[in-house]
Amino acid sequence: MEIKKIPFGCRFIGPDEPVVVIAEIGINHEGDVDVCAQMIEEAVACGVDAVKLQTVDVDENYVKGSESYDIFSKAVLSQADTEKMFNLAKGKGVEVLTTCGDYSTLEWVDKLSPAAHKFSSGLLGHLPLLDKAKKTGKTLLLSTGMALQADIDAAVEKLAGYSYAIFQCTSLYPAPLESLNLAFMKTMSEQYQVPVGFSDHSLGTEAAFLAVGAGACMIEKHFSLDPSRSGFDHHVSIDPKGLKALVDRVRLAEDIMGVPEKILAEAEVANRDKYQRCLVARYDLEAGHVLVAEDLNVMRVLPDQSGLLPADYEKVIGVVLARAVEKHTPFNQDMFA
Repeated sequence: MEIKKIPFGCRFIGPDEPVVVIAEIGINHEGDVDVCAQMIEEAVACGVDAVKLQTVDVDENYVKGSESYDIFSKAVLSQADTEKMFNLAKGKGVEVLTTCGDYSTLEWVDKLSPAAHKFSSGLLGHLPLLDKAKKTGKTLLLSTGMALQADIDAAVEKLAGYSYAIFQCTSLYPAPLESLNLAFMKTMSEQYQVPVGFSDHSLGTEAAFLAVGAGACMIEKHFSLDPSRSGFDHHVSIDPKGLKALVDRVRLAEDIMGVPEKILAEAEVANRDKYQRCLVARYDLEAGHVLVAEDLNVMRVLPDQSGLLPADYEKVIGVVLARAVEKHTPFNQDMFA
C-alpha cells in the first residue's frame, strides 16, 4: 500500500515531498514575546519549513509545586501574543504550529489556523484529547518518546482513517546517539502506512542527517538563541548556526538519497558510452563466414567505435557475415547477410 502525503499548512508531508524541518522553539522564549519573535526570524533565516511553540494552560496541565508547573508558569505567552507569533511566522512564509496540552487551549489555538496539531510524547496517551483534535480536521503529528508499542497502537487505532504522522522520539535530554533507534521509523511507516519523522533530542546534527536516510519525512529539533542558558530546553537545543547547519545537512542528505528509481547522471551516460564493452571479432574473419562462439570476444573498444552489446551474444551465433571483419572490430547489424 502506498503511503499517502498529508497536508501541512500550505505544504505536504510524505515520501515524495521535501523533508519538513521544524524548529522547536517550545518554551525557550521564556515567556518573552520579543525573544520569541527574534527566534522565529532567526529560524526563518536558517531555512526551516516550520516553527513550533508549546502552549498550555499551566493550571489545567500541572499540579502546583511540580517541576513542570514551575517551568511552564515562567514561559507563558498570552493568547494575543501567540496570535502575533503565528501571524509573524506566516508572514515570513513558514508554517507554524504548537503543542496544546488541554481542551481549552486546543480550541483557541485551532482558531489561529496552525499547520497541524502536535502531540508531545507526554500527550500520546491522552486519547480524549486526540479525539477532540480529530474534530478540528487538521493533520495531527504524534511523538512516541516513552511509548510502548501498545501505546502507539492505541493512538493509531483512535486515528484510523484520519490524517496523521508519527515521530520517532527518545525522551532523554539529551538523548545518547545509541538510544535513538532510527530504524524504528521504517517499522512504523510499514505498519501504520503513514509518513514518519524524527524528533531529535540528541546533540549535534549527525542524527538528523542519518534520519533522512532512514526515511524521515519530518525533522524536529529544539532551537535556542543561547543553548548555554540554564533551564527550559536550552541545554538540548542548537543555536542559529547549528540550525542552519542542520537544514543544510538535511538538504544534502535528500540530494544524496535521490529517488527510488535507477537514474543515470548526465556525466554517467557519457561514461557508459565510453566504457561499455561490445561484441568484437576475436580473429580476422572472411565474408560468408558463419559465426561461432569462438569467433567472439567482449572488449572495451576505441572512443570512436560502437557495436552490439554482450546481451546480443547468443543472437549472433550462426549469423553469416556479409563482408570481411578485421580482428577486434565491433560487430554491427550491417555486417550480417
